Amino acid sequence: MPNMPVISAMRLRMQIVLVLMLCFPGMAAATPPCRGNTLANAKIVVEARVKSLSIGESGLLLPRDFPKRMIRVDLEIKRVIKGAFTDKEAILYGVPYPPPERMFELSIMALTTGMGGHDTFEWELSANKINSDVSFFSLNNCNYSKFPDELDFLQQRRP
Repeated sequence: MPNMPVISAMRLRMQIVLVLMLCFPGMAAATPPCRGNTLANAKIVVEARVKSLSIGESGLLLPRDFPKRMIRVDLEIKRVIKGAFTDKEAILYGVPYPPPERMFELSIMALTTGMGGHDTFEWELSANKINSDVSFFSLNNCNYSKFPDELDFLQQRRP
């Protein structure tokens, strides 16, 4: 894609965005909206950019009836808005059944990374503990999030 003119690359990305819009029209309706999803309740909030987003087999040894596919989002941290977090990157994991409430917006952010000044968003880093030493940042929690105003038309209005 490096030899592709900029306008063609942008056109390709917009076509991908349109395909995603057709593939995920009712995703927000499939999961109940989070209540109390506010900045005041969040412990750690960062401004970040999506470096990569993938959905694939987890490789975990799980029961036969448990979904084995997982979502992975790699974030590049631009700044910490609330709380203490010293790393410059974070990895979020989630299961696609049901899909995370903000999956569509994360997909758009992954596609628009590097396309200008509107490719960062605010996200709460919410850790799920496996035991006293092991935890991971989850996509499936009711995380605080704030996406660029340019994505307002994509977000479903909730009462």
